[in-house]
Amino acid sequence: MELGTSVPHIGPMADPKVVTDFCRAADVAGFDGLWTADHVLVPKVIESKYTLRAKLAPYPFEELRVTMGMNLELNTTLAIAAAVTERVKLCTGIAVLPIRNPVLNARQLASIDLYSGGRLVYGVGVGWMKEEADAMGMPWDHRGRRTDEHIALLRTVWTAEGETVEFHGEFYDLPPVDPRPTPVQRPIPILIGGHSDPALDRVARVGDGWIAAGMGVDRFRAAYDRLQAACERHGRDIGELVIVNGEHPDVLLDPAGPDLPGQVAHAVEGLRAHEALGVTHMKVSIRTQDPVALLEGIDLYGREVLPAYRG
Repeated sequence: MELGTSVPHIGPMADPKVVTDFCRAADVAGFDGLWTADHVLVPKVIESKYTLRAKLAPYPFEELRVTMGMNLELNTTLAIAAAVTERVKLCTGIAVLPIRNPVLNARQLASIDLYSGGRLVYGVGVGWMKEEADAMGMPWDHRGRRTDEHIALLRTVWTAEGETVEFHGEFYDLPPVDPRPTPVQRPIPILIGGHSDPALDRVARVGDGWIAAGMGVDRFRAAYDRLQAACERHGRDIGELVIVNGEHPDVLLDPAGPDLPGQVAHAVEGLRAHEALGVTHMKVSIRTQDPVALLEGIDLYGREVLPAYRG
């Protein structure tokens, strides 16, 4: 199982120097993935219900502003990460497709994949905040079908072989154009985020993998079983999919806490438990608001947890 970590490009530590230092440190430490998140803006009035918690409810503006208000833009951050790292995968978890223009998105992502030498992993979802799309002048109706078509357009452009490429869908119409720049990966892998029945069905139909929303063991196991059933319906082998789970207390490590060997052993135990569930890539975060402690935590994972787990 691969181990990734979340880039602090959102929230109180979203500072250009902190982000670039963090990306370099995670690359050197031996992490397999750098994970970013997506929101373009945070509206003052939010009535949409947040869908990734166990209970559906609106996300208060004051709370979302703290965590997402300062948000160094997703694709830009990936490009910067590509420039300051050498081997680590560059991942999105997730990009909200309905708020992005698919033609521009195809070009930006192909460029990032080229700059990074083929290290991009594109996690996507349909989003949940209608007010964000409204403020950007982007349509929100039929966003599931729009997302499917967005994915199809991306892959069509990325894999084009001739001098021109075109795409004619229900929502997007691209006349013959030069398909370049062409990404290294043809196509770039696309993972689907979410745990609703439509999201899991989308994974089985068109996804290269699934991104779970930081689930504990019981919720993950139930959603994984539903995904397996969806794969069987669509003739897919779940074993061929990338399966990503977000951080969970069992895999977090406090670099300032007591009994470091015990913490390391507990972290390794948590990682192996998720691997046994079918997770192929686990992402963790260093929970601190201190940039120095953040880099120390990344270094500690690299020196202690990664060798213990991989050994």
